[in-house]
Amino acid sequence: MNNPGETIRCSLLKRQDALNKFKAMNEAFFVTKREILKEIEEAKTVWDRTLEQLTNNKLL
Repeated sequence: MNNPGETIRCSLLKRQDALNKFKAMNEAFFVTKREILKEIEEAKTVWDRTLEQLTNNKLL
């Protein structure tokens, strides 16, 4: 017969492994999200500067 304690232990180990994988994927997602948002903000700044330069050139 199977040892119930061993079955529970294996189940808990699998659950802990799945939780660790989920936490790692979740953290990777948020790191990537922060990087993308930072890049979007940088692109917005570049775009605003470009528009400002274009409007200044039209006035001359």
